[in-house]
Amino acid sequence: MKTLFARCSVLALALAAGFAASPAFAADQKNTVVANVNGTDVKLSSLADFARQMGPQAAQAPYEVMLEVVINNQLVYEQAKKDKMDADPEIRAALKRIEMQMVTQAYMQKKVRPSISETALKARYDKAAKEFVPSEEVRARHILVDTEEAAKSIISELNRGSDFAELARSRSKDSGSGQQGGDLGYFVQKAMVPEFATAAFAMRPGEVSKTPVKSQFGYHIIKVEDKRMATLPPYDQAKPILAQQIGEEIQQKLVMDLREKAKIKRFKPDGTPLGEAPKQQ
Repeated sequence: MKTLFARCSVLALALAAGFAASPAFAADQKNTVVANVNGTDVKLSSLADFARQMGPQAAQAPYEVMLEVVINNQLVYEQAKKDKMDADPEIRAALKRIEMQMVTQAYMQKKVRPSISETALKARYDKAAKEFVPSEEVRARHILVDTEEAAKSIISELNRGSDFAELARSRSKDSGSGQQGGDLGYFVQKAMVPEFATAAFAMRPGEVSKTPVKSQFGYHIIKVEDKRMATLPPYDQAKPILAQQIGEEIQQKLVMDLREKAKIKRFKPDGTPLGEAPKQQ
């Protein structure tokens, strides 16, 4: 939820995370009262919270500007309470969703954080290094369309000198890679559907597929940019990925344990009973 007045012109100068990290926000000063609005104290920690919400767009706002914006927020909040906005059913439901999200995230972090130690990360990396088998990777671009005719038309345009990346941006129905000029990055053969992988790994760098490649997603025109042998990334580079893997495994196990203990009833949109959910892997 955007904080009120976050886009106020006086703040366009830049409100910032740097402000929140300034000496004024030392831990022992966070409870310092910096304003009193209609009898309610505004503490230094409120300014720090606001600066964090603003993120990197907030670079060097003067303290006085930040203070006035937080005072403005407090005034509007008080008036909204007087107008019973907090009793509005939609707002109460939204607050409940926010509470649920924040409490759930905090709980998961509390459970995950102790397990992501340097020892655990190093052990997982060493295991991966022992099991690692170098394999060929291809970096390719593709343009995905619905029909063979459309694919052949694009191949003709490429043969006449059209730019592959530009055609991917304008014609590919794979909007994700299309925005990147069709670039799929490096991938191993098993990462792609068989028809696509077989064609891509049979091509040479710089080559464009001469005929459309059909898969379950449609018709692909492929351009191979590069080939290489995959290598294991250095430990420091791999740490964020390893931490994510450990975290996801812990969260998945936690949820599965909770599901096993829970009594759950399911209903269809019309309120009639629904059968058992499929087993999760």
